[in-house]
Amino acid sequence: MVGYGPSMKLVEHYIGGLLKYAEFSGRASRGEYWWFTIANTILAGIFWLLGNLGGPVSILSLLYLIAVLVPNLSITVRRLHDTGRSGWWLPLGLVPTPLVFIILFFMCQRGHSEENRYGPPVSSKGSNGKQWR
Repeated sequence: MVGYGPSMKLVEHYIGGLLKYAEFSGRASRGEYWWFTIANTILAGIFWLLGNLGGPVSILSLLYLIAVLVPNLSITVRRLHDTGRSGWWLPLGLVPTPLVFIILFFMCQRGHSEENRYGPPVSSKGSNGKQWR
């Protein structure tokens, strides 16, 4: 039997993030956020490499980044909500300064296991059945 562990999580959370592209309310677990971010980074790298080939495909990288801008912002805001923070922290991470590391720290933190002002907790289990919270 073929195992479809982590790679399916990658696809599931990437598509899930795209489907919730403009949902800025609610919460996103660490697993949901990081699987989306990993898939997004891989695809952006592929489009960047294709863009370096020149010709008509050189615009692919820019088009991809524009296409995933809103889904990326929304999942980041929902991840901030999971840690009990307002989405208004996000502009600190958009400016290339050391403040980016504060947002990165927030993204790595464990989410609240109880309901907070942004909604009930979300569950995200890893392939080994352990909580990612």
